[in-house]
Amino acid sequence: MTIYNTIIVGSGPAGIGVASLLSQAGNDYIVLEKKQIGSSFINWPKNMEMITPSFPSNAFGQMDLNSICEGTSPAFSFNKEHLLGDEYAEYLELVANYFQINIQPNTEVIKVNKQPNGWVLETNQGDYFAKYLIWAAGEFQNPQIKNIKGAEHCIHSSYIRYPDRVDGNDFAIIGGYESGIQLAYDLVSNEKKVSIIDPNEIDDTSTSDPSQVLSPHTFKKYKQIQNSPFYTEVKGQVTSVIKKEDGYHLELENEQVIKTERIPICATGFSLVDEPIMELISYREDGSPKLTEKADEFDGHENFYLTGPSVRHDNHIFCFIYKFRQRFGVIVEDILRKEKVDEEQISLCVERWKSNGMYLSDLSCCDDECVC
Repeated sequence: MTIYNTIIVGSGPAGIGVASLLSQAGNDYIVLEKKQIGSSFINWPKNMEMITPSFPSNAFGQMDLNSICEGTSPAFSFNKEHLLGDEYAEYLELVANYFQINIQPNTEVIKVNKQPNGWVLETNQGDYFAKYLIWAAGEFQNPQIKNIKGAEHCIHSSYIRYPDRVDGNDFAIIGGYESGIQLAYDLVSNEKKVSIIDPNEIDDTSTSDPSQVLSPHTFKKYKQIQNSPFYTEVKGQVTSVIKKEDGYHLELENEQVIKTERIPICATGFSLVDEPIMELISYREDGSPKLTEKADEFDGHENFYLTGPSVRHDNHIFCFIYKFRQRFGVIVEDILRKEKVDEEQISLCVERWKSNGMYLSDLSCCDDECVC
């Protein structure tokens, strides 16, 4: 059995970001990665971009919104604001190499077992033991189609890697958030007919929280197709999909039926990769994992942490990189204190992380909305 003080599962932005802080603190750790660094981004649809803009603003005391550790900037590395998936994966690899982050690729965690003094991880490369376990497995590998009867007749939008090569016409997309609008934009740009079906107003601006409304980058694309003769918008909740001889019938909650010749596309989001830890997680009413507010430990499981886009506290959603990176330092500080690291050293680390936007412990400041 291979033993480490801390094991991080996943080498996306959350995993590498936390690992960079552990490296600064001199902690003994390893990152276990199922495939390769940034593999989720490599598998993005080929023209999908980061929706948050990157800017090399380190010199002004502000980290690039898409940076996952200090002194780096995707915008600086690639000289562009909105990176493609392949480019962001390359940025992650550059960071991992520069900071010499200890990553073990091609290592799939099959099951996590709780022990009195830590955690045993069963993997395809043998067993690993850790006193502290940080789950950073992300979401993109786990696309979700929920609450739709006949979901087996649909395809998730994440599987359409080349929208410009899709054959046919007359597409129905269930879901009008970021990936749904991005796909609709790509199809309409290629003169394909598209119907977006969503229970909410797509251009709703009742909140300034980008976790709940379209980002400006995607909203601009939405406005470009909104009045196109190839684009139709339907407000409603799809309850079932029925395969017929003439194609597919999408039944809505209001008894309306949308017909399409092509297989329906579900842009219905993602959820935490949790199969290896299913027995250890309890959930909130909204389906997100229950976590302790102090350090994002899974409810009832000390020294087992969650980092990444699935983190939730009250109504706070940490689904973007610049949001969830604010909790990196909180996790690492908790580990350092449990390891009885010198308080002066911890304070120096925390102040450094705070100044770089990688430490947020007071969640009350997350409630502020933009007023104009």
